[in-house]
Amino acid sequence: MAERKRGARGRSRPPRPALREQVRAVSRELQAKKTKRKAAARPHVEPAPTFAQLASGVRRLSRSVTPAETPAAPSAGSVPTAPPQRARLWVERQAGTVRALGAGVPARWLSELESGRIVPQRELDLHRKSASDARQAIAAAVREARRAGVRCLLVVCGRGQHSNAAGAVLPDVAVEYLSETLADVVQAFTSAPKKWGGSGAILVRLRRAR
Repeated sequence: MAERKRGARGRSRPPRPALREQVRAVSRELQAKKTKRKAAARPHVEPAPTFAQLASGVRRLSRSVTPAETPAAPSAGSVPTAPPQRARLWVERQAGTVRALGAGVPARWLSELESGRIVPQRELDLHRKSASDARQAIAAAVREARRAGVRCLLVVCGRGQHSNAAGAVLPDVAVEYLSETLADVVQAFTSAPKKWGGSGAILVRLRRAR
């Protein structure tokens, strides 16, 4: 019996690991658990698609496609459309007199001007003015007349006794300016009756100002 006790006491026990190694093992175990908890709490984020994946759904445009903002080239047989022309009065010259009528204006107004039934309310004298000064004077007179509600204006040009070899200048300047540049505001004009200057003056009927 005593020998059995001695034999049991004499058996060698396995050596215990050092305290430092135990602490390290516990620390590694705690760190691993902490890492697992963080991974479980972190939301899953899909990786960003690569350029090859993005380009897989893109197709190349055909060269025959024309951008919307590019105007189509005109066909060989097409004729370009001319811009709208500026309004002009129909002008007739005969035996030193002149008469002009705008589109849509009654022809009887010419007869009324020529007969003197329409009396001028203002007069513009262009004697001794240059062509440039005459245009400016006509424009200013017409503008002021329409502003004042005047419908008939007398423009005195003279008969050209003092003009050069090319003929009278001011009458041609007045006719051209009234029938072209001021066509939007002039309805008709004629050479004035003798009592208001005859062929040396022009009676102008103006459109009513809006």
